[in-house]
Amino acid sequence: MAIIYSYPTDAAPSIGDLLLGSSSLDGNPTKTFSIASIAGLVNTAGGTGTVTNIATTNSTFITLQGGPITNAGTIVASLSAGGTPSNTTFLRGDNSWQPATSSGSPNISIFNQTDPITSAVTSINFTGLGVVTTGNGDDVTVNIAGTTSAVTGIIGGTGINASAATGDVEVSNTGVLSLVPGANITLSSTTGNVTINATNNPGTVQSVLPGNGLQLDSGSFTSSPTIGVEYSGSNNYILVGSSIDVPTVNDIIAFNQNSSSDIKTSTFDTIPIAALPLLQTYIDAGDANVVSNSSDTYTSTASVSNVTTLTQAQYTAIGAGNYDVNTLYVIATVAALKTVRLTTVTNGIISTDGTGTGTGYTLTGNTGLPQSLTGVEGESYSFTVTATPDATHYFDPVVTNNVITGNFPAAATTDVTMTLAGTSLANPTPTITATLQVVTNIQGGPSDGSGFTIGGSQSNSTQTGPTDGSALNINVNQSAGVNFSTTCTASTGYTFPVAPVIVNASGTINGSQTVVTTITGTLQLT
Repeated sequence: MAIIYSYPTDAAPSIGDLLLGSSSLDGNPTKTFSIASIAGLVNTAGGTGTVTNIATTNSTFITLQGGPITNAGTIVASLSAGGTPSNTTFLRGDNSWQPATSSGSPNISIFNQTDPITSAVTSINFTGLGVVTTGNGDDVTVNIAGTTSAVTGIIGGTGINASAATGDVEVSNTGVLSLVPGANITLSSTTGNVTINATNNPGTVQSVLPGNGLQLDSGSFTSSPTIGVEYSGSNNYILVGSSIDVPTVNDIIAFNQNSSSDIKTSTFDTIPIAALPLLQTYIDAGDANVVSNSSDTYTSTASVSNVTTLTQAQYTAIGAGNYDVNTLYVIATVAALKTVRLTTVTNGIISTDGTGTGTGYTLTGNTGLPQSLTGVEGESYSFTVTATPDATHYFDPVVTNNVITGNFPAAATTDVTMTLAGTSLANPTPTITATLQVVTNIQGGPSDGSGFTIGGSQSNSTQTGPTDGSALNINVNQSAGVNFSTTCTASTGYTFPVAPVIVNASGTINGSQTVVTTITGTLQLT
């Protein structure tokens, strides 16, 4: 057999051509094998079948070159992106090499929550306690230590509102929103750390009210009041302190001494008659027809203190030893005596319950009728009826026509009559009126008092006393509707954390006065 390489070469074998070889199945004898059988043997062992053609197709980003391949060939894959790849560019989604920014930096945005900080960060620096950074080449690890007691939720307490327990939480204040200083209060600030200072109370009197027998001379009850003695009306100092009694000679009365303009005192028994000219005139008028012996200065004989006119027979009848050494006996010639009789006294005094009833007074003197007087012709006579009011009445006008005077006429008997005139009135019982003054001491709130409202009985409300004028009981045993009852409520935006203390005016007054209701409390903003 010739050497194999000496045979001519067939550049285009076919599957029917034969190849020379030995068979391992039956003792390695030389045999011929067709190319088709060998190819089938190879395909059966690989299990992939026979590839006869490979085609190539470009994708969006990859370009394939070298196909189609039928027997053998090389396929070359390359990126189809435009631009120039480098260490400052990257393959963008539009299949082009582009830098991160126009300057070459990456377009990375940084946000604080949802608020943008930058759209092209160039560096990030981690600072603060608990931040630890380590590097391994270009790999950097940032470690922020967790808190030992991490907040897992937020719950709003009193006056605090949390919009949510977790996540993005907005915390707001629902309690005190601001501080507003009230009267006598100052604040160092209205926010942050606030110091509250209360002005020391200098001891200012809140109000001054006149009592029995006193009045407000000037100012007001709450501002610079001047108190003086009340001289008029139902609250005058004599009327409210009256206690009717009969004075004695040793009782003391007060008077103004004109010479010194000072208050002096005196007893009734030391008042000189010259200090009472009207009384002196009255007494002198009564003594006008009385014989006096004030000029007798002789001591050798007894002074005459009485004068008696009588007849000789009457004088003789007295008898020796019975004559008064201080009496002058005048023996007159006997004359016919004349008689004057008071036969009728008509009581024309008007009283509260009718004319002539005698209510509020008594009549004394020549009241038992008839009353008779005798005397000689030409001698004077007098009939008197005295009208005296009791302690609860007075005469206005005074009683008149209560005295009849004259001389005995020539007629043996003459009758006269008397008609009393005047009016008896009950002592006045002036109306007692209580006028209310509401005094407030409310701490906090606006200084103009707009933080609260006064209701019910207001300042200048009045109560009128009983008809007997004895006293006025304020808020004591009074019917509904005449009691003083004042209320105090907080205005919108304010509140009283503790109800205000209201002390309504009460008690008893004997004359018209101003009485006080006091209100104290503390206001706060709602």
